[in-house]
Amino acid sequence: MIKKAGVIIILLAIVLVIISMGAGCQPAAIETEEQVILEGEGILTGQIDSHSVEIIIDGQPRAFGLGTGVSVTGISDGTEVIFSYVEEETRPVLLSIKAVHVEDEILQGEGFYNGQIDSHSVEIDFKGQPTAFALGEDAIVDDIAEGSRVAFTYQEVAERMLLMTIEVIEEPSGGEVGDLAGEGTFVGQIDAQSVEIEIFRAFVLGENVSVEEIEDGSGVAFSFTETGLRAVLDSIEIVDEPIEGDVMQGIMVGQIDGQSVEIQYFQAFALGEGVDVSDIEDGAEVFITYRPSTYRPILTTITVK
Repeated sequence: MIKKAGVIIILLAIVLVIISMGAGCQPAAIETEEQVILEGEGILTGQIDSHSVEIIIDGQPRAFGLGTGVSVTGISDGTEVIFSYVEEETRPVLLSIKAVHVEDEILQGEGFYNGQIDSHSVEIDFKGQPTAFALGEDAIVDDIAEGSRVAFTYQEVAERMLLMTIEVIEEPSGGEVGDLAGEGTFVGQIDAQSVEIEIFRAFVLGENVSVEEIEDGSGVAFSFTETGLRAVLDSIEIVDEPIEGDVMQGIMVGQIDGQSVEIQYFQAFALGEGVDVSDIEDGAEVFITYRPSTYRPILTTITVK
């Protein structure tokens, strides 16, 4: 009887140890499954690829994966940002990111007015590419002709630029309203009737046009169609040397976003009636307006920045 009681006590002790061990393991398992959400701030360098970005933190660049639903669209490279993230085995993953908005900071710019996108926003050729601006309370654009060179003030916000004020510096002249506008570097005269200008330009990717296999800095041959606001790429391919045919030659600068790229190229322009470039030095930064033509685009105005 005593032996049986002893055996029972031992078995009960073993069961209690097993139960206590199981209870002790459970919190540890929960802790390993939990993720600590961290916060940080830094400077957004830009996108590495469609799934990751680089942020400079305390002077050191660091790569972050983009979490589900997280995007940096509308945040310019070089913008100060605040963000939340979790550490993963391969690299940290962003849960949120937004620009640090300084409400008192009003910036100035110049460009060409392309027209209204809708009742609340406009597009301006700014820093070499078409840029959307939301209209602020004091930004009146009703009487501004498309193609006008404009000076404006704006604020940078996470969603898009906010246009504070805008005024016309120079109205389109030498051509009709609706002439296309741009800016570039004046290379020089080709002959008495034409000039060459170096241009960095944004192109929308046309249907079935892909640049996934084209590395930044590659030489490319491309064709495009002019639209009212920007150009649409019809074709693009890597080339080792210039090729003949009705295509442009240039350098792939890189993707701006999922739908557009920037290309550096040299464009020859015929001089329109009354356009004089005799006082413009080679290498000068210039604003231009032009209209498409069968042979080559016709320069309708050119002014030094």
